[in-house]
Amino acid sequence: MAYSAALNTVYNQYLTTYAPKKSDTRYDTHKRSELKGITNSMVKVNKDAPLYKLDTSPESREYIIGLKEESRILQNTIMSSIGSAEYGDINGKIAYSSDEGIATARYVGDENSSLTMDTEVGEDGSVSYVQREVPEYSIEVQSLASAQVNKGKFLPMDSLGIEPGDYSFDMIVGGQGYEFQYTIREDDTNFDIQNRLSRLINNSGIHLNSVVEEDGEGNASLRIESAQVGIHYGESSRVFDIKDPTDRISGSGSVEYFGLDYVAREASNAHFIVNGIEASSASNTFILEKNYEITLNGVSPAEGVTTSVGVKPDTEAAVDNISNLIGGYNDFMRAINAYKDVQSKSLSLAGEMQGIAGLYSAGMDEMGITLGEDGTMEIDRDKLGSAMASEDSGKSVNMLKEFSNAVMRKSRQVSLNPVSYINKTVVEYKNPGKTFSNPYTASAYAGLMFNSYC
Repeated sequence: MAYSAALNTVYNQYLTTYAPKKSDTRYDTHKRSELKGITNSMVKVNKDAPLYKLDTSPESREYIIGLKEESRILQNTIMSSIGSAEYGDINGKIAYSSDEGIATARYVGDENSSLTMDTEVGEDGSVSYVQREVPEYSIEVQSLASAQVNKGKFLPMDSLGIEPGDYSFDMIVGGQGYEFQYTIREDDTNFDIQNRLSRLINNSGIHLNSVVEEDGEGNASLRIESAQVGIHYGESSRVFDIKDPTDRISGSGSVEYFGLDYVAREASNAHFIVNGIEASSASNTFILEKNYEITLNGVSPAEGVTTSVGVKPDTEAAVDNISNLIGGYNDFMRAINAYKDVQSKSLSLAGEMQGIAGLYSAGMDEMGITLGEDGTMEIDRDKLGSAMASEDSGKSVNMLKEFSNAVMRKSRQVSLNPVSYINKTVVEYKNPGKTFSNPYTASAYAGLMFNSYC
């Protein structure tokens, strides 16, 4: 019982004092192969490391655990900003269509990149990223998904050709039956009854839309259209049916008189060709390859005429992604500088990070990103936006990719071996050329959390 209570105290202390921050991102989940690669990298780093005695004071433990957590957060920030340090895309993406009258597109893939990332693990256990560009598509629209339309007879608006009385008709919508009842008075006209039926149908809540149409010659017709377009799987092209009551004679006859049962157009699916492959959809809006939300607006003017759909850079999203990237770098620098009075080795890491930023400071200054004396950066969003919208934006993006690549490498190095940046005393160096992998060396970091409880 005492042993269990001691462990609970250890875990509670760790969770409340050193709990990971921002750990709810998708970049904190890893495949088994990735974890194996990280382990192999740790063993490789520790293979040639000397034997040393650590400073195990509470301040040192808090510093080194915080350093590892801050490096993890920085890596997540880089990944969320550009996708990956090696092959990422800083520009955000928006979809475009060469003819929005035929089809419009909305990009629904990764918000920060037009790249689909997969990981591959090499023979040495290293993890690399494989990028697949989101392809462009050529769409030829042959027909749109349409609703069922019933068009009644055009009848004189100012007269009445049916006897006054109580009437009803049956309507079947989606397999459900409904009965509509109404009264025709002696002073009613055809136009009055058509408008009354239109309101009755529209207010019924059965997903039908009705309107009275005039022909300009004193005649009017009742038009009924289904809200549903296309033919759902297992259903008929007849979305609804209208009939006179079959179980009684009284009240019948109005369906035939007004022509409510005449189907002018049955429901149909959209038919189109995507990159030479025929396809169909029950809706005019659909998801294409998990990357685009396509909305068909019209039919292609001629056979073989296609509309191109793809992605292009989004300047505003690019500015946001770069701001997020620089913000993550600044947070890491502030976290390091906070320990400069406790851990002298933190100054070494701060100098290395500032040195990386200094290599790219000239190019970033032209983009509105300036490097301060403390190693942090400030952003002029207006100047940055102008730079990303210019014709030379590709050069700026490549330079920022190189910067993020260098920062990512350094943060991974810190994450793999944070003990390198803590005050320690070297006890013995290993014999050059005769080193071996020591699995216990990697436990030095973990031991910092438990030594004081043993």
